[in-house]
Amino acid sequence: MQTRIRAENPEKIKSILRTYKEQDIEYNEVNDHFNHKLKREGVNKQDVIRNLLNPENLIFVGVSKSKNPRFEYVHDLYFKIGKNRIIKIPTSMKAKSLYLITIIGMRRIDDEARKYE
Repeated sequence: MQTRIRAENPEKIKSILRTYKEQDIEYNEVNDHFNHKLKREGVNKQDVIRNLLNPENLIFVGVSKSKNPRFEYVHDLYFKIGKNRIIKIPTSMKAKSLYLITIIGMRRIDDEARKYE
């Protein structure tokens, strides 16, 4: 697990996410990891893409150092997708690329993020 170094302003990240297009999104394809997680969490890939490109439901962003040498940081994006459901999407961002590491479904925002609320 990454150690969070700070929280980021969700409005700032929303404006950055709006600059991406669907073809700018890359997925963690090691052993088809991202698609397996989508299936296990019961989340539709198109819903994930829609939330990323139109991030009105983004409620919190945490920043950690990346273990991937291609990226400096990992941004944990928390989206409210229902009355009692939140998805966390760890991502790495570059100017023309949005790399989705995994997806985690949860009922409430995790304790690590609560410290920054």
